[in-house]
This record gives sequence, structure tokens and C-alpha cells, in this order.
Amino acid sequence: MRSGLTLVLSLALTGALLVMNVALHRTRQAAPGPEADRKVTVTTKRLVRNLPPPPAAVAPTNPPPFHWSALESPDYATYAANLRAVGCPERTLRDILLPDIEKLYADRKAELADGPEDRFWETADQRDARQRARDARLRALELEKRALIRQLLGADWNFAALKELRSESLASGIAEVLLGFTDVAKTDYLFTTHQMFERDAQALQTATEGILLDEDLPKLHALRDGFEATLARGLAPAEVEELRLRLAALEGMEHLQRRNGVAVTGAELREIAKLRADTHDMLAKALNLDDELYPAELRAKGEAAFAELLRRFLGAERFADVERAKDQLFRELFQSTDQQGVSKAALVQAYEARRAAEEQARQVRADAQLSTEERTLLLAALRAQTSQALARSLGPVGFGSYLKQHGQQFTNSLSLPVTRVRSDLQRTDVITVK
Repeated sequence: MRSGLTLVLSLALTGALLVMNVALHRTRQAAPGPEADRKVTVTTKRLVRNLPPPPAAVAPTNPPPFHWSALESPDYATYAANLRAVGCPERTLRDILLPDIEKLYADRKAELADGPEDRFWETADQRDARQRARDARLRALELEKRALIRQLLGADWNFAALKELRSESLASGIAEVLLGFTDVAKTDYLFTTHQMFERDAQALQTATEGILLDEDLPKLHALRDGFEATLARGLAPAEVEELRLRLAALEGMEHLQRRNGVAVTGAELREIAKLRADTHDMLAKALNLDDELYPAELRAKGEAAFAELLRRFLGAERFADVERAKDQLFRELFQSTDQQGVSKAALVQAYEARRAAEEQARQVRADAQLSTEERTLLLAALRAQTSQALARSLGPVGFGSYLKQHGQQFTNSLSLPVTRVRSDLQRTDVITVK
């Protein structure tokens, strides 16, 4: 009896121990061990490295991802407002909107140019009238585009002008020299302003078909004055003056170079530019409106006034150097003999002989009483006589250097002109002497 009870108690105790072992085993599996704690800690630090832990009391939230498409809108004003709302810089805003607007209006302009062109039944007047109407519609689109850009960006920006300025073209190189005294923002403003007003001037001349009437002149003067006023809104007075001086230095003074026999210092060049700017309307010249705004007589007076001021500034001898440097004949002589030890007096003597021969050749060619053979003989004698005079003045080495570089020009200028005609029958080139 007792042995049976003992057996039952033993089995119960064994079962209890078995249950406890199972429970303990499950508990150990559920709880992370020391190795697991180390791995989780390292992984967490790597993923959130350099980021502060979130506040314990606030549950972490994940904001929705940002997409630029959320800012876009078919309405340009809304699109611009959305970009500004997220802190988009104005220059970046301009670079985003301008190409888009340019594409829109380019497509609209292309639609105007896609009309039928082969209208053989039209008269010339009808075709001209149709072209004028198309030009007017294109001009209206251009003005509409400008108004939109002004509304969105607060200024008259031009995509084509900015694109040209960012390129490696000749225009951008000239702009870099001309506008180098300003910062990038002002350079953009100046270049765009000039391009827009120049196009306005071209549009006005196109509308008048190149024939300006008295009632058109006030429009041109208003355009020129508007250009100056627009520049003044973006530049200080000293900067506008600097622009005028640089325009003067680039226009009409390319002969003032050492390689043309004229040596001027930087300070002298600036003073000469000031004299030219004071006697010429440089802003009108920048828009190619000088000939239209001022009659030939008035322009001649301005040139004469500049020449007199320049003579007083440089003195008679240096002013004579400047006048000679304008002539291609003198430049050829000077540049070909500059390294040959030819004196200035000898060079001037050779130039005078060369110029006199050029005038005599012109008279011979224009003399209708002479036959072709007579003109040919006279010009040959003149070439020989001039060659001897140049050799005496320049010396053998100097004259040889001149002939080596400009001998063909020398011969052609003191000969009868030749024309090349083509025989349709023989299909050979024939030289005809007039």
C-alpha cells in the first residue's frame, strides 16, 4: 500500500519537474540573451547615426515623401507662388519659369508660321499685306510674353538673351568685356535690357519697311530714352557713365593700337573714350539707331568736334599718327616693316607715295577718253614708279618685307580690275580685262 502511494507521488513530482523545465525553456527562448542585446544596439546606432533620438513622449511619425510635382500648376502665377513658398531663390525661379514660358510661346509662334505659303494667285501687295499681318501677330505674342514674365518675375527678363550670355559665342565674349565692371546679376540685367530694346528697334523698322516718316521719329526717340531710363533703374549713375565710356572705347577706335603705329596708355584711352562719348550718342549707337535719329550733317558735326578735341588732347604729331592709322594702306606698310628698322620719317614718306599712287590709279581707271591699252600702259608705269619710291624710302629689306606680305594687294590696286567669266560653250574660265 505504501509502495503504491510512493509510486504515485514520484510520478507526480516527475511531471511537475517536467512542466517546470518546459516552461523555463520557453521563457529562455522568449527573452533575448546578452548576445542578442549587443547586436540590436549596434544595428540601431548605425541606422540612426548622427540623428537625435525621438522624444519619449511623442510617437515617431513618417512625413509623406516630397515630390516636385506637388508644386506644379497649369497656372503660372500659382506655380510661381508654390515655388516661392518652399523657399526657391529668385534666380532659380527665373531659370525654371523662363524656359517653360519660352517653349509655350515658341509653339504659339510656330502655329502662325505654319500657314499655306504657295498662294500663286496673290499679288505682291497681297503677299506683303499678309506678311505684315503675321508680323503684327508675332509682335503681339512677344509683348504678351513679356507682360507675363514681368508679372511673374517683376522684371523684363529674356530667355534667349540669357542663353546667349551663358554661351561661348562672340556676343557673350564682347559682353564679358563690356559689362565686366558689374556683378553677374547686373550683367544679366544689362544684356537682357539691351537685347530687348534692340529687338524693339528692329520691330519698329520692320513695321515701317525701312522707310521712316517724320511721325516715326518720336517713336524711335522714345525707344532710345526708354533704354536709358531702364538702364538707370538697374544701375547707379556712375555705372551708366562707365557703360557709356566702354561703348565708346569699343566703337570707332579700333585703330588706336600699337600694331597700327599708335601708342596710347590706359589713362589716355579712357580720356579719348570720354571725348567720344561726349560728342556721340552712345546709347543710340548701341541700339543701331544713330543713323535714324540724327541726320548725316549732325553726325558729321559730332565727328568733327571729336576730332578737334582729340587733336588738342594728343597734340598735332600724335594726332597725325592717329589719322594715318585709320588708312589700310598705312597699316599694311607699318605692320610689314615694323621689325625691319624703318624710321618713322621713311615710313611716312612711303605712305605718302603709296597714297598718291592710289589716287593717280583711280583717275586713270576713271578716264573714259583712254583706251584699255592706254590705261594698262599708264598703270604699269605707275606701278614701276611707285615701286622705286617705296624701295628708296623703306630700303631693300623693308620693301622686300612689304612685297612679301602685301605684294598682291599692291599690284592689284595699281592695275585694271579683272573679272572672271565662265564660257558655257567651252566650260573654261576666261579672264576679261575691263
